[in-house]
Amino acid sequence: MAEKHKLPSMAESIPVRGPIWSSFYLHIILAVAGSICCYLLVTNSGLPYLRQPAVVPETAEQLFSEAELSEHNGIASESLYLVILGYVYDVTKGAKHYGPGESYHMFVGHDASRSFVTGEFERYSDELSDVSGLTDTELQQLLTWKEFYDKTYPYLGKVTGRYFDGTGQETEYLRLIRARVEKATAQAALDGPKYPSCNVEWKVEVGTRVWCSNRSGTGQERAWVGRPRKVLPGLNEPGHAMQFCACLPDEATDDEAVYVPFPNCDENAESCVIPDQQ
Repeated sequence: MAEKHKLPSMAESIPVRGPIWSSFYLHIILAVAGSICCYLLVTNSGLPYLRQPAVVPETAEQLFSEAELSEHNGIASESLYLVILGYVYDVTKGAKHYGPGESYHMFVGHDASRSFVTGEFERYSDELSDVSGLTDTELQQLLTWKEFYDKTYPYLGKVTGRYFDGTGQETEYLRLIRARVEKATAQAALDGPKYPSCNVEWKVEVGTRVWCSNRSGTGQERAWVGRPRKVLPGLNEPGHAMQFCACLPDEATDDEAVYVPFPNCDENAESCVIPDQQ
């Protein structure tokens, strides 16, 4: 009798893959798990400490009231805020000059713009923020001081009041001051002195110091510095701004009759101290 063929059972029909096949499935599982983790990290949908930090916008300029400004005087707080023409600068790093008891502390905590050119350091008053009584030349010098703070100390914002309104926009007062300076600068270019004026500062303990730089006088950068010379009175013409000190280039050797060295100052020096009695 012919032998009947026996169909294989379910267990017999599926070949056994052994350890190699198990390893294959393990790799698939690990790959899927890794993909899920990467997705959670990229989409920030994971745990809070895995999320990307929010982008912090740049700090906008601040608007200070006079009361807020007065708190930053090195006494009510450690910070030292100086104002010139309504612009506020953080001069805390210059505490040896602007801190309590130092020479320039009077400039801190309020706007004393006028004192930068008049030397009124003794006591602050509200009138010291008013520069309308300065000459056009003095206003130009004041803007030169502002340029110094722009380059040297962090700018913080504006103080509302005489120069800026409650939204930080320029007042009509400041626009008139700017117009005077622009007109004076344009006129000086037409009929100004032969040589640029010196920088000038005054200190109680020293007196008046004059010095030359490559921006002195006009505020425009030039290729030479120059030497400070006293301008004899006869050289100043009627209707022109009085020039007290001029910066002469090294090659200007033929003007000694009207531009003379200051007493007790080396003729090749770039800076001279002039006692108040001279």
